[in-house]
Amino acid sequence: MTDTTTTADSEASPVTGSPVVDGVLDLRPPVESVKRELCRIGLEWSSTDADGTESWRDYQRGLLATFPPDGGQATLTDIKTNISQSLTLAQLKQVTRVDTMTAAD
Repeated sequence: MTDTTTTADSEASPVTGSPVVDGVLDLRPPVESVKRELCRIGLEWSSTDADGTESWRDYQRGLLATFPPDGGQATLTDIKTNISQSLTLAQLKQVTRVDTMTAAD
């Protein structure tokens, strides 16, 4: 029996089209996605609004990221100062650290 269940965030195997490869269900976001980049820099999913806008947070750094359903740009906001910057996926890939008033390395 073949499992063909997929989720919005799973990457299907290019060979089988199934998110289950060699018995492993991969729930990581697609490689070329805002979600993947937010995970890479330490944020985690927080909520999704009625319009589909997602909020991701890093509570230790005081950082909020929001992005629309199309995932075109993410807006990163220092929650202490409300200073924000919108970044495209290409720009987000260049980020190695985000300094905020709560945490700066």
